[in-house]
Amino acid sequence: MDDYPTIPTLETSRLILRASDQDDASALHQILSEPGVLRYFPSDKPPPLERVERIVESHRKHWADNEYGWWAVEDKGNGVLVGWCGLGLLEETNEVEIKYLLRRSHWGRGIATEAAVPCIDYAYRETDLETIIGLTHPENIASQKVLKKIGLTFRNEAEYFGMTCYRFTIERAEYDSKPR
Repeated sequence: MDDYPTIPTLETSRLILRASDQDDASALHQILSEPGVLRYFPSDKPPPLERVERIVESHRKHWADNEYGWWAVEDKGNGVLVGWCGLGLLEETNEVEIKYLLRRSHWGRGIATEAAVPCIDYAYRETDLETIIGLTHPENIASQKVLKKIGLTFRNEAEYFGMTCYRFTIERAEYDSKPR
């Protein structure tokens, strides 16, 4: 058995957010290789499977090092891995970012929003985080809509990952004041 903490499972009406494991690497590699999935990332070149295996391992290690992390996002109806969603520490700025990535077949169906809501809720119920940010490429209108739907507010343009990004935030006090 590994030394990782127990990662909570979260559920929505259509999704199961669960701990990632190495069995997810192949499916995640396929998702990252789909045309357009990495369009707004610093590099749109899909990583090789070995790199994806390291990414999955880093997601699990992130949980061990912090009180939060990424979940594998699974379709509740058929058990298919549709992507990931969760919270990641940006070590360069010491900020925590809400992140999501989905199969193209699941774009435009509200899945990113549905997955991100319980992640934000978890962060503010189970950790002492005070601020969560969201970053998007200026042309990624769909991702900007997701961030707004989950309660984040556009703050500024900023340089991240060697590119200009739109930076959104939500503070704990803002989150606590919103009706659910």
